[in-house]
Amino acid sequence: MIGGDGSASPETTLVVNHVAVVDVLNGISRPDQTVVIRGPRIERVDRREARVPRGGRILDGTGKYVVPGLWDMHVHAGGDERALQTMLAAGITGVRDMGGDFAKLADVRRRIDSGRSNGPRIVAAGPTLRGPKSPMDVSDAESLVIRTPDEGRRAVETLSMWGVDFVKVHEDLSRDAFRAIADAARAKGMPFVGHVPAGVTPAEASDLGELSLEHLEFVPDSCMLLFSPEARAGGAGPPEACGRSAMAALLQHLAQNGTWLDPTIASFRYWAPPQWEAIFGGFRDLTPTIRRSGVRILAGTDWSDSLQSRGAAPGASLHDELALLVEAGFSTAEALRSATSNPARFLGLSKTLGTVEAGKAADLLLLDADPFQDIRNTRRVAAVIRDGRIVHGPGVPLASRSFSAASKRAAP
Repeated sequence: MIGGDGSASPETTLVVNHVAVVDVLNGISRPDQTVVIRGPRIERVDRREARVPRGGRILDGTGKYVVPGLWDMHVHAGGDERALQTMLAAGITGVRDMGGDFAKLADVRRRIDSGRSNGPRIVAAGPTLRGPKSPMDVSDAESLVIRTPDEGRRAVETLSMWGVDFVKVHEDLSRDAFRAIADAARAKGMPFVGHVPAGVTPAEASDLGELSLEHLEFVPDSCMLLFSPEARAGGAGPPEACGRSAMAALLQHLAQNGTWLDPTIASFRYWAPPQWEAIFGGFRDLTPTIRRSGVRILAGTDWSDSLQSRGAAPGASLHDELALLVEAGFSTAEALRSATSNPARFLGLSKTLGTVEAGKAADLLLLDADPFQDIRNTRRVAAVIRDGRIVHGPGVPLASRSFSAASKRAAP
């Protein structure tokens, strides 16, 4: 275990007793459990009483619910330690950073991993790969401009040497450059995720191995009228290529390929306020088809400084996303899985994260009320445990007021 100053500290024991354990996989809560944490791992979860050795600590879990730490699977943190700490205080123990200055983010990740700073686990893409927006467009720390297939292959090689966790593709890429990036990422064994350029269909992107489609890019460009205020107000049904059976076939195809969806639906309240009701209505209409298809969902927010300037609070935005998924028609269990066990599975970390079980990493969230009764109860954070340490809660004043205020401002 790492102490707050980065030095090794003795292994300690933390016991949470008389707590209800939220089983996100089966959609049930198991009451009156004892969770024993030794060092950074969960040692056991059962109904037996536990003795706490000298130097250990007990948390009274009576009336509380313990869930796996949450993941925000689409952020642009930009190395902002304060934002990351606020996310952690909100119960977000892991983030997937979807594009930015990798040197900054890698430095923050080292500080967190060494114990010099509190923050969530971070998996990161580094700069986004995108096509040119003008003849004079050039690369920077945030994105690499790709004009040719050769440049795409070289960019993947560079990202691999830097040690990024995955490749993020954006818009304006040519079809040939997109295919070259997909082939190069596959050859390196690197996942690639992100947007779907205009010259590629969602089905083709999935066939080429794009592991997650972000925002609403699982819908073909020709079907974006499903989210149009004018089209929805007109009352006419969608064209056959965008109808229920066509969308069902597309989503089943994505599911068969193992492609994930990360809708970031709450972000559209800030990116497109005038169209928000139509966008959410279109997504709500698609939800039954998404659920039947078997395609898997991730919870992400698209949080960034830019989104915050429009009113989106770090940390609280993920709770908004979960509430909107339920409002759209997903079950509370499905919404919880989208931020817990699904991210663990997506990242290949199911053996260590995503559920409250013996042997798993002790990244946990203690709630004052049952999230299965009301998904908004994920906001009622009593304590956050990261790697077996209480980083927010009793006796730890980490960003508690900032999260509470942000929650109230951003609640849907």
